[in-house]
Amino acid sequence: MAVALRKSRILLVALLLLFGVAGTMMATAGKASAATCYGDYCSGVDPDASGCSADAITTTVYNDPHAVLQVRWSPSCKTNWARLVVFPTGIACFREGLLKAIQDTGYTQSTYTSAVCGTYSDTSFWTPMIYSPVHLVRGSFQDGSAFSTPVYTPWS
Repeated sequence: MAVALRKSRILLVALLLLFGVAGTMMATAGKASAATCYGDYCSGVDPDASGCSADAITTTVYNDPHAVLQVRWSPSCKTNWARLVVFPTGIACFREGLLKAIQDTGYTQSTYTSAVCGTYSDTSFWTPMIYSPVHLVRGSFQDGSAFSTPVYTPWS
């Protein structure tokens, strides 16, 4: 009886180890294949929806007292995009505008941003992605005012 109980315990431990290792391998494989696109197939695609933003880094910025304009890079997708992070506005407003990611070839992806009013946390906007493993990219934002001039990040 004791031998049968010991064999059952050994079998149980072996099964738990086997399923634990298999589960870990499946979780690792899921993380590695999180992005739904790669390379030029990502151009024009949303970086969050595609999973490309998961490993993104900020490569250059333009700082403003009310917001920061960034160029983001995803090493796994080989893409860039512009992101605008508007700081909390409190009772004030941050105007709507046009956000662009501009490649040094002239290729551009853009999106219109809405006005941000009465917020107490950051609000983020981003452009669709540009496949750009070898070309430089910069971000641009111009608010909706008739007299405003665009601001740019440095090329990155």
